[in-house]
Amino acid sequence: MQIFIIKNAIAPRKSIVGYLVICAIWIAYLVILSTSGLLDNFGLPPRVPIFIVLPAVAGIIYFSGRKSFHDILQKTPLHITVFMQSFRIIVELLIYGAFLEGVFPERATFTGLNFDILVGGSSLIIGFLVMRGKLSSKGLLIWNVVSLLILSITAYSFISTYYFTDYLAPGKGNKSFVDFPYLLLASVLLPAAVFLHVFSIRQTIGKLKPSPHVINPMFK
Repeated sequence: MQIFIIKNAIAPRKSIVGYLVICAIWIAYLVILSTSGLLDNFGLPPRVPIFIVLPAVAGIIYFSGRKSFHDILQKTPLHITVFMQSFRIIVELLIYGAFLEGVFPERATFTGLNFDILVGGSSLIIGFLVMRGKLSSKGLLIWNVVSLLILSITAYSFISTYYFTDYLAPGKGNKSFVDFPYLLLASVLLPAAVFLHVFSIRQTIGKLKPSPHVINPMFK
């Protein structure tokens, strides 16, 4: 998904290569974390948020705020990143399937505290409204903010279950959450959703800002 957006950069080939290098470094980092056993400790402080979620979010905010990213924000249609959020419907179905297999707790599914499937479903409607010009930039900004709040609740449903309950007590849950491929949920899919929201928010804020070239009639 990100490659589809990054191709709008001034130097698309260079940007895509840079993105792939960063992805390779990130995957290598995840493999090291997973094999080291560091993430297997579910005591406090919570390892997954500290070593995976926070660095990923910080990186997203940093890179999307760079001047070189400005052209990508300008050239990408507003509705594209909104439609891309529909991937979360599939993710939520996979999470529910993992719950049925005994991998994830019910608390982390859409029958528990995870309402992220609502964002995935609404993205199709919001994306269509934006594409047709039926939704204002302010409306899109509100949707993104609310969706991020829902995503934070989803993250809380996992973190609170694994680190603040007896879910991992003998005979109950398991630690597959920090093993591949389930680790990709927190390390790739969650950051992807955050990236699309941050990207869209930066776009809409840019649309809401008055153009510096527009002169107020009062000062003519």
